[in-house]
Amino acid sequence: MSISTRTIASIVLLSAILSACNAEQATQTEDTNKIDTQEQVKVSELKIVNDMKEVNDMKETAPKESEEITLKGQVLFQEMEGGFFGFIDENGKKYTPMGMNKEYLRHGLVIELTGTPLPNMMTITQFGEVIKVSSVVILDDSKALKAGRPKLNPKEL
Repeated sequence: MSISTRTIASIVLLSAILSACNAEQATQTEDTNKIDTQEQVKVSELKIVNDMKEVNDMKETAPKESEEITLKGQVLFQEMEGGFFGFIDENGKKYTPMGMNKEYLRHGLVIELTGTPLPNMMTITQFGEVIKVSSVVILDDSKALKAGRPKLNPKEL
């Protein structure tokens, strides 16, 4: 069996054509991958921009820190949640003082408290609004107990 020159030429020509098609297809695949990668980068950049806009929107809508207020009232020990000191102003509004010096943590102490309300702060005490104390003036300590955790009977609470 002999292969004619014409058959060999046909095989060579067909191989060249198929190789060219394969090379063209590989180039198209590379171009498609480049386009897909570029689109993914653009989508990622858009997501980052949108996330930054959301963060900025949150900053704009976040409540601004309250101004300092001055209140008159009484420091009272509360037995709830393991015990803590609360502050009840002269209008009956409850506060959880934060950062108050330990010398003022005396059940029954009447004080003038200056501080910044933190209305969005949550605590385990669930006792009124949190107030960050900046200063305290003692108004009456005649009925106040010693500093620290008091030993109270239920009638004193």
